[in-house]
Amino acid sequence: MVDVDGHSLYLSCAGTVSPTVVYVHGLTQGGDYVPHRATAPPRHRATAPIRELLADDFRVCLYDRRNSGDSDTVDAVQTPADMLHDMESVLSKGGVEPPYILMAASFGGLVAYDFLNHHPDQVSGLVLLDAIIPDELSLDQYLPPEATFQYFSEDDKCCTTERVSGFDLINGLQQYIGNEPDVPMIYLGAALDPRVDYDWVTPEYAARYPGLLQRFVDRFTPGELRWVDANHFMEPEVPDQIAQAVRDVADMASTR
Repeated sequence: MVDVDGHSLYLSCAGTVSPTVVYVHGLTQGGDYVPHRATAPPRHRATAPIRELLADDFRVCLYDRRNSGDSDTVDAVQTPADMLHDMESVLSKGGVEPPYILMAASFGGLVAYDFLNHHPDQVSGLVLLDAIIPDELSLDQYLPPEATFQYFSEDDKCCTTERVSGFDLINGLQQYIGNEPDVPMIYLGAALDPRVDYDWVTPEYAARYPGLLQRFVDRFTPGELRWVDANHFMEPEVPDQIAQAVRDVADMASTR
């Protein structure tokens, strides 16, 4: 447990070899969501198998955001600035030294993207696991109001486990689109659970999302989009492919 301004965050690391792989988990859906536990249900993104595959050649660190997993609950709205500060603090106070390869899932992709743009000198690469990307906010105009990021903003802050507004985070990241740091990135898309097939998706959204995702990937140097036979919660389903993507990003970074 690492103290961060009066609340404690859970941090667990294995391995000693640089660079350090930092797992940034998806949005907490309930009190039983514990991202780092090997015994967590598959839909809760058990990451232990990935760490076991990588720990001989990297340092691999997992942390739980406030109000998640084994970290403390804080009785206050969690702002995007809070998430960034917590991530900065748990890594620095926990002795987790850069360079980092950020391995981020779902909502965690936005958290990792924020950290990348604030600390480009500390991040050597990204691996995104069917992650939300900042560009998606531009597609809200093609969705019914009740499916947009902004629609859920106030409820997210008052009544969800993490008490963080996805709209506030993604809206604040718009300034970085097209100006990303020069790092390699591999995006693993869930071929068995494609975004364009979700119930809330309109034909207009579905027609635009694939190109939007590819343009996001192409802004990285290099960027690569890989489709894997997995669902959105892919960590327990394809640990070998995720670990290989981390190794490939590390190789890309080492040859720059």
